[in-house]
Amino acid sequence: MCGRYVTPEEAAMERYWHIGACNSGRWIRRMYNVAPTDTVPMVILNDQSETEVVAARWGLIPFWWKKAAPPALSFNARSEEAATKPMWRHALKSQRCLMPAAGWYEWNENEPATNRAGRKVNQPYYHHAADDQLLTIAGLWSTWDGPDGQDVLSCALLTRDAEGPVAAIHHRMPVILAPEQWELWLSPATSPEQVHSAIALSRTGFDAYRVSTDVGNTRNQGAELIEPI
Repeated sequence: MCGRYVTPEEAAMERYWHIGACNSGRWIRRMYNVAPTDTVPMVILNDQSETEVVAARWGLIPFWWKKAAPPALSFNARSEEAATKPMWRHALKSQRCLMPAAGWYEWNENEPATNRAGRKVNQPYYHHAADDQLLTIAGLWSTWDGPDGQDVLSCALLTRDAEGPVAAIHHRMPVILAPEQWELWLSPATSPEQVHSAIALSRTGFDAYRVSTDVGNTRNQGAELIEPI
């Protein structure tokens, strides 16, 4: 499960997707310790079929949700189940997005560590591309009519079985798409077979290193969180 990640700078997203200022949004603030329910950037195709960066709640709320409180633990979608689970299947079919990231955190359950409070925890690792290029996580999005009558835009990232170096640290990883897969992933014309193929062919080669246990506290932010120890 991927429950924490790092968002890139706005300028990096603009360069990566060749997005103009009118479609980039000026709300974006780089975060070094994104947690579920935070507001995050996601890339979608707008009504003019243009690539646009918009703000979304990390934790998908399906359009049919009737309760006043959002669902819990809806920030990760297992790619193996997404086509059949009611929580995900509509979005997987027609509302796919890209979630920009600089990297993500995962905790090694087989490597004990001690945090600043003296409590025993698992050792956190920061995963990133070897060239430190921006990562593109395959995501799903939805619009929900909240109890106050306001539309809530939300998203979830897809996960898959870990492969490569990641598998030595954790059994799951985000589905991270290569640039040649972006257009296909966002297009509403993409078939279910093409969607599943994109997931199967997603990237697996990433570097990782140990970071401070401070990342375990969501109040902690700052570039020091991704410094190796």
